Amino acid sequence: MVKLKYITSCLLKMTYGSSLLNAGRHMSISINGIITHIVTYYSYLLKICKYITIAVDGIITPLILLMTRLMFIDTSLRPVWKIRGLILFPFIKCASVPYIGKNVYFIELLTRKYIFGKNVHISNFCKLIGPIEIGDNVSMSNNVEIRHHTVIGNNVGIGPNTLFITDTHELGNEKKRVGKHVTKKIIIGDGCWIGANVIILGGVTIGAGSVIAAGSVVATNIKPNSFVVGDRAKEIRTLRSMNSLRRSQ
Repeated sequence: MVKLKYITSCLLKMTYGSSLLNAGRHMSISINGIITHIVTYYSYLLKICKYITIAVDGIITPLILLMTRLMFIDTSLRPVWKIRGLILFPFIKCASVPYIGKNVYFIELLTRKYIFGKNVHISNFCKLIGPIEIGDNVSMSNNVEIRHHTVIGNNVGIGPNTLFITDTHELGNEKKRVGKHVTKKIIIGDGCWIGANVIILGGVTIGAGSVIAAGSVVATNIKPNSFVVGDRAKEIRTLRSMNSLRRSQ
């Protein structure tokens, strides 16, 4: 009789323990399911917020730029340039209100980062694609294009029609030479003078105090206090086809 009671109590304990284990297992599965749903919905919410921000930015930025273009026609007056800067001031991180010329174009003022120092002058028809950092006392002439991931130091002068091209592509095969898109940062040191019609390619660092003569193409790093003249366009090698590469292997 004693053994029967002992066996019965053991069976009851085992049954109770297995019930607790099953309950714990079901609770764990339920909690995991809830957490998974929360994470999924949160990621969807972030994507929706991102798309809404981009859409709003696509509406607000053109309206802001339209205000700077329609309200003030005479671009020869410096106070007018300052008023344009005041319109853009809330949307750009500035140490002081910049001087903005006519038809200066910014890409996505709300979602891209623009950092300006003191006394920045941007002349007519310039195009800026953030994120961009510009230091103090920087002056750029008409029709300058500065693309994202460009950093310009203090006391830099930039001539007209100059391009800062940070976008490039990897080299593809003979069927399509334009490969994967890549971005390479450009850094301009303090005190540089960039002449007219200069092209600066991605991955270049120009040392402080350097002068880049008009019409130059800069594709390699420049040491500080250098004077650079001319372009680099010349044939350096023949591109091999995939068939010739296979034969050589």
